[in-house]
Amino acid sequence: MEKQQILIVEDNAIIALCIKKMLTDFGYEVVGHADSGEQAIQKAAETLPALILMDIELIGKMSGIEAAEQIRAQSDIPVIYLTAYSDDTRLQQAKITAPYGYLIKPIQGRELYAAIEMALYKYKSENQQRQIAAHIQYAQKAESLGRMSGAVAHNFNNILATILGYAELMQIELPPASPAQPMIQEILTATMRASKITRQILEYTGHIQSKPEKVHLSMLITDMMPLIEISVSQKITLSYDLMDKISLINVDLNQIRQIVLNLIANASEALEENEGMITIRTGITDADRAFLCEPYLDENLPQGKYVVLEISDTGCGMDEDTKAKIFDPFFTTKFLGRGLGLPAVLGIVKQHRGAIKVFSTVGAGTTIKVLFPT
Repeated sequence: MEKQQILIVEDNAIIALCIKKMLTDFGYEVVGHADSGEQAIQKAAETLPALILMDIELIGKMSGIEAAEQIRAQSDIPVIYLTAYSDDTRLQQAKITAPYGYLIKPIQGRELYAAIEMALYKYKSENQQRQIAAHIQYAQKAESLGRMSGAVAHNFNNILATILGYAELMQIELPPASPAQPMIQEILTATMRASKITRQILEYTGHIQSKPEKVHLSMLITDMMPLIEISVSQKITLSYDLMDKISLINVDLNQIRQIVLNLIANASEALEENEGMITIRTGITDADRAFLCEPYLDENLPQGKYVVLEISDTGCGMDEDTKAKIFDPFFTTKFLGRGLGLPAVLGIVKQHRGAIKVFSTVGAGTTIKVLFPT
């Protein structure tokens, strides 16, 4: 198990040394020692420990309480206060920073261990509760947006039907050689295109149920181009590299659209309102056993040919720690309420007996490949 990292902030060097020995004996990792509030803030920012043991009275102008307040505002690191005496005034001031415990000097080993374990458990529990609450709020918002977008799409379809009907009547009533005929045809083409987009919105929000069918992935992406284009910032350039002669896949059309739009949304967010490029590719790959045993892939999948959907961006990229968590429930590096969520994408892919592979480098962008059995 990974050692929990702890920062000691104590102006008495002998006491700090004793605390360090106790922490090491209990299996913790001491990432540093500070004897002033200013130094504590700096070391906390540099090391980002799991917890800070903070002496209330420190050398210099800043008290431990003031240092803890700044650290909490910057990094939200839990703090346990150390004090040589129980002063009610000081303790009342300390409450402002919502500490995770108090220890009275001289500190006993078992008391120190118990206080640290309880503080870490409490901090983890509070974070989980916040994540669950945020997830519930997101789910409620998504449901409301789904109902609203469905209603808007239905009403918009009615308007389009009226435009389409009158345009078709005009086309019939006017002579074939009428100079208005090309303009009427443009109206019909634009109306049909808008109708296709609204139908995709209805399917995406679940107002139109779809079922598994044989799908040409490149043709599906081509049909979705208008919807994809309105889903990204105007600063983003979209590039398509779609294989024409590609094997059919047996999939739920609505769910595959969800995957495409969600991965596009994630790629768009990675660019953070900057200029950049998102590339959408389709193709075929021959996946062997070694490839299919890697993370995010199902080791029971048969080796052989798979149809590949690949979405790449030139965004900020991810480090290895972030990449390892992107399919965890509730994990996010962005604001909530964007896209479907990569855990849901992974679930849809697994339902289709497919797999996902992720390539990413900090500062060099991300590529996500989704494999579907032919």
